[in-house]
Amino acid sequence: MLKIKKHTSLLLLVTCISNIALQAQTMQDYANKLITNELSFESKADIQNWDTKNSKLSLSDAHFKSGEKSLEWNWQKGASISINNLKGLKEAGDLYPGGQPEFYEPSYYPKQRFGGIKMWLYQEKPSTGKMIFQVGSNAETAQKTPKYRFNVNLNFKGWRAVWVAFEEDAKVENYKGSDEMNNIYIYPDKKIKTEGKLFIDHFLLLNFVSNKRHSDMVFTNHKLTHFRDDDGYEILPPYQQYLDYKFQQQIDAGQLAKESKHIADKLEFLILGDQTTDYKERKTGIENVVAKKIEDAEANYQKLQLTKKNGFVNGIPLFSIRDEHMPENGQIYDVVFLNSIYQQAMDYRLNNNTSAKEKSLLTLDYLLDQGWASGTSSGTVDHVIKVSPIASTVFLLREELKTQNKLQEQTEMLIWHTQLGKLLNIDYTKGENSDRIRGGALAKLMTILLMENDGRKQKMMDEFKNYMDHAIAISPGYSDTFKPDFSIYHHAGTYLNTYGTNALNTMALIHWLLTDTPYALSANSTEVLKKALRRQAEIAFGVNIHPGVGGRFPDMTSSIDKFTLPAFAFMSMKDNDVADPEMANLFNYLYTICEPKNINTMLMPNITYSGTFGTLNLMVRLHRLAGKNFNRPADGVTVMPYSGLLTFRKDKAFATVKGYNKYVWDFEGGKGENMLGRYISFGTLLLAQGDDKNGFNTTGLEMNNGFDWAFLPGATTKALPVDKMTFIVQGDPKYIEGKHRNFSESVIASGLSQNGNGIFALDLRDDVFPDKEKTLFDSTFRAKKSYFFIGNEIICLGSNINNDDSRYSTVTTLFQYKFDVNRANLFNGKTIGNNINIHQKANGGYFTDQNGLHYIVPDGQKIVFQQAPQASYKNEKAKFEKSNETYLKSWIDHGSSPKDEGYEYEILVNTPTDKVQTYLKPNYIVLQKDASAHIIEHKNTGITAYAVFDAKKSLKGPLSSTDTPIMAMFKVQEGASILTIADPDFHQEKWNHNMSLMPEAIKNAPNKASIVTLTLKGEWFLAAKTDKLLELFHQNGNTTLKIFCKDGKSIDIPLQQDDHKK
Repeated sequence: MLKIKKHTSLLLLVTCISNIALQAQTMQDYANKLITNELSFESKADIQNWDTKNSKLSLSDAHFKSGEKSLEWNWQKGASISINNLKGLKEAGDLYPGGQPEFYEPSYYPKQRFGGIKMWLYQEKPSTGKMIFQVGSNAETAQKTPKYRFNVNLNFKGWRAVWVAFEEDAKVENYKGSDEMNNIYIYPDKKIKTEGKLFIDHFLLLNFVSNKRHSDMVFTNHKLTHFRDDDGYEILPPYQQYLDYKFQQQIDAGQLAKESKHIADKLEFLILGDQTTDYKERKTGIENVVAKKIEDAEANYQKLQLTKKNGFVNGIPLFSIRDEHMPENGQIYDVVFLNSIYQQAMDYRLNNNTSAKEKSLLTLDYLLDQGWASGTSSGTVDHVIKVSPIASTVFLLREELKTQNKLQEQTEMLIWHTQLGKLLNIDYTKGENSDRIRGGALAKLMTILLMENDGRKQKMMDEFKNYMDHAIAISPGYSDTFKPDFSIYHHAGTYLNTYGTNALNTMALIHWLLTDTPYALSANSTEVLKKALRRQAEIAFGVNIHPGVGGRFPDMTSSIDKFTLPAFAFMSMKDNDVADPEMANLFNYLYTICEPKNINTMLMPNITYSGTFGTLNLMVRLHRLAGKNFNRPADGVTVMPYSGLLTFRKDKAFATVKGYNKYVWDFEGGKGENMLGRYISFGTLLLAQGDDKNGFNTTGLEMNNGFDWAFLPGATTKALPVDKMTFIVQGDPKYIEGKHRNFSESVIASGLSQNGNGIFALDLRDDVFPDKEKTLFDSTFRAKKSYFFIGNEIICLGSNINNDDSRYSTVTTLFQYKFDVNRANLFNGKTIGNNINIHQKANGGYFTDQNGLHYIVPDGQKIVFQQAPQASYKNEKAKFEKSNETYLKSWIDHGSSPKDEGYEYEILVNTPTDKVQTYLKPNYIVLQKDASAHIIEHKNTGITAYAVFDAKKSLKGPLSSTDTPIMAMFKVQEGASILTIADPDFHQEKWNHNMSLMPEAIKNAPNKASIVTLTLKGEWFLAAKTDKLLELFHQNGNTTLKIFCKDGKSIDIPLQQDDHKK
C-alpha cells in the first residue's frame, strides 16, 4: 500500500493515549482504505498488461512523481495503449460502501459510486489536441463502447494531475452493458497529426476520488455540487473570466507607473525596512529569526535535491496540501514556499547573496515544472491559501526575473493561483472568505503590481480597491467576515483569533499601502476597520479573549499580540505620521502590554504576512510619537450577539461569558484540536482581577495544563470523566461534517448593555442528536441561565436544569484554578490550606479566591470544593498527552437526572475581603426565577433587570409584559429614567442542526429587524427623542411601547413620569 510521508507542516496527528475511547486515524489509514491499485512504474511488472500500437513504452528516470522513474510513452499517429485486466479497476468502479473517506475536512458520503483514477502526466513541451481515456469491461468494449470516457488537453508543459471520478466526470450517456470495469484504452485524438511523448506516473485507482478535485486547463470535471453548495476554491472560472475580459479603458501609463511604484516602494519598505535599525528597539529578536531562517533555508534547499539536465529541473515530487495520496518521497508545495525559496530571496535582497538569488530562481523553475503553474490545479487547490510566500518571492525578485524574461510566466502563475479574475465579477451578495483575505489579498495586490503598466493593470487596480471595500463591509447572514457587532466570521461562526484577526490585519495593512493613492479604501472601510480593532481591545483582558470565540483553537486566546498589533499601527498612521491620535494611543497601550516576540509569527510569510523590518520600524516610530499617551479600553459592558458573547470591565476586574443558540454554533473541533471543548459555550464565565498586562496568565486559569473541561467556570454541564469529555470529529449520515458547529433551537444567547451595567442570558438546549450513551451529547439537557452585571456585583441565576442522565451529576462550576501553594483561597473567611487531597461539601457559604474575587452562595445549595490531582490532557503541538495536575475547583451540585433544578450565587469584584460581610445579606431581590423569566431588583441602584425566556407569561416588577423574549433593564432615577431592551433574536435564516452543508442561499441571507411591543406599569412619557421608539401610548393606567430592534443591539429609551409637554 501507499506509504505516505508524514510532515509536521502538513499533518496534525493526534497521539492516541490510553483512556481515550476514540482512537484517531492517521491520513495514511484513510488513504490506504481507498486505493485499489497503485502504479509507480519502478519496474516493468507495472506495465505487463499494457499493449501498444504505433508507439513504445519504457521506464524513464528523466521525470518522476513517485519513486525515481515514470512511464515514458513515445507515440505516433494512430497510436494507442490497451491496459488489459487492470488490477483494482473493477473495485474502483464498484460502489463506495459509505462512510468518512478523507482525513481533512471530514465529511460523510453515502453508499454510491465515487471511484476513479488519480494520475500525473508530464510533457517536455506543449502539444495540440487531446488524449482520450476510455474504460470498459473488456478490451473491445473499452475501445468501442466504453462505460466511461474522458479527455485530457495536451496544451501544457511540465507535470499535471488528472483526477477523475468515473460516474460524475466520465460517464457515457445511454451506456448499456456490464458495470464491471477491467480495461482502459488510451489514444490521441485525430486532430493530432504529429508524434508525441507523454510521461505517466503516480497512477492510482481508488474507490473514492475526492470531491475536492478542481477543474483546470487540462481537465474539466463535473463533480456533484450537493456535497458542497459553493466551492470557493474553484480556480478555473475566475481565470477564464480574466482571459475573456476585454481590457479597453484608456490610461495614463506614466501616471499608472508612478502610482504603482509608490505602492510597491511602501510594500518593499514593510518587508525589507530602510537604512535604520529602529526595529531593534522593539526587541522582538526578528533579526535573529530571519538570520536563522536564512541559515536553515540552505539545508532545506538541499533537501529538494534539485538537478538541472537538458534544460529541465528535477527534484523531490511536489503535491497539493489536500492531496491525501502523496508518495513517500513527496512533499507539499507549501514546504518549499515556507522553508527555502522566500528566505533565499530575502537573503539576496538583504545581504546581496547572489548564490541565494540563483537558488531561489532555480526553485521557481522547479515549481513550474512540478505543476505549480498557471492553468493547473494539481488535482485540488483546496486550502491552497499560503500564496503570500511565493508572491513575496516573485515580488522581491521581480527585476531579476524580468531580466531573464521570466517575470510574465511567474505573473501568470500568480494570476491563476490568487484567482485574480474574481475581481472582475465580485459577488456583492455575500461576504468574502477570511482565508481568501488573509492568504490571498496581499498576494493579489503584489500580482497586480507585477503587471505591465497597461489597461489590464489599471482595471485590476480599480477592481482591487472595490474588492477590498466589499471584503471589509458588513456581510450578510453567516458569511465571512464582519458582522454588525464586529464579530468576524469564518465557517459560518465567530472566529475572533486566527482566521478573523489574520484577515483584519491584512485589511489594515492594505489600507495603509493604498492611502493617498487613487485606490485608497473608502471612508466606510476605514470606519469598519477601526471599530473592529477597538472591539478586539474591548473584549480582551489585556490581550486575552474568551476561548469560546476562538473556534477550534481555544488555547490561542492572545490574538492581539500575535496577529493584530500591526493593524492598530496601520490604522493610526498615514505613511510615517499619526493620522488618528485616539487609535495611536490605543496602539500605544497595547504595545506596552504585548510580549514583543509574539508578533514574530506575522513577520515572515505564511498564510498571512504583515511585512518584516519596516512593519516593526513603523510600530516603533508610532510608539515614540505617542510617548506617554495611552488609551486603555474603557470600563463597561460589550455585547456581541453574533458571537454569543458579553464582556464586562470595571476598574481592575474583567469578566467574559459565552453561549450559543440557533444562529451561533457551540464549538469547533479538528484533527488534534479542541478535543475537550464541547461545553465551552454552555455559559462559561471567565473572570480576572488585577493587572491586565498579564491577562489570564497569572490568574491560575491554566486551561491547557491539566484543566478539567467538564468543570468550566460559570457553565452548567455534566461532570463527565475526561475520557467521556474527549471528542474526535467524525462525519455521519446526519452530521455530514461531524458533530460540531452545532446549533440549538433557542434564540437566547446574548446580552444587553446600559451605562456600564449589563445582562447576559442563555436558554441552554442541547439539541444535538445524542450519542449512543447520551453522555457528551444529550438531547434531554436543558437549563435557563442569566448573569446580571451591576456595579461590582455579578448575580448569577439558573433554573429549569434538566436531563435524564442518572450516571453523572450535573453541576454549575464557580471556579477552577491550577493549585499554587503561594496563593491563598478562603471559605467563609478561613484559609483552605495547602492539603492536596481536599474534597469538602457545604450547604451554602462564600469563597474568596486567589484573585480576590468573592463567590457568595446562599444557603440551601449543595456546594463542593475540591483541591486534588485530576486526570486530564494537555495539548502540545496538536498532540494530546495525558496529565495529572493539582487543581482547586468548586461547584454547585445539582445531582444526577436533575428535574427543574436551579442555582443562585453572586460574585463580587473590586471588593476588599473585609467588605464582603455587607453583601451576605443581598443588595438584590430575585423577583422571578423560572422557565418564563429571571428577574432581579437591585435595591441600591434602582435597577430592575429582566431575562425573559417566554413572552407568553406576565412578569413581575415594572415591566408587566412583552410580546417577544427579550432582555431588559429599567433604571428608575430622578429626572430621566432609562429603559434598555435588546431582542436577542437577530432573525437570520435558520439552518438545520449544525453547519454541515449550509446552503449558500441561507449562508448569505440578510437578517431582519423586529418590532418589540412591551407594557410598563404606570404612565411613562418619553424624556428625549429616539428614532427606535415607534409608538408610545397609555391604556388602563399602563404604558405600551413599540420599539424597533435589530442585530441584538441594546436600545435605550429615556422615560419620565411627568409629561413636560403639557
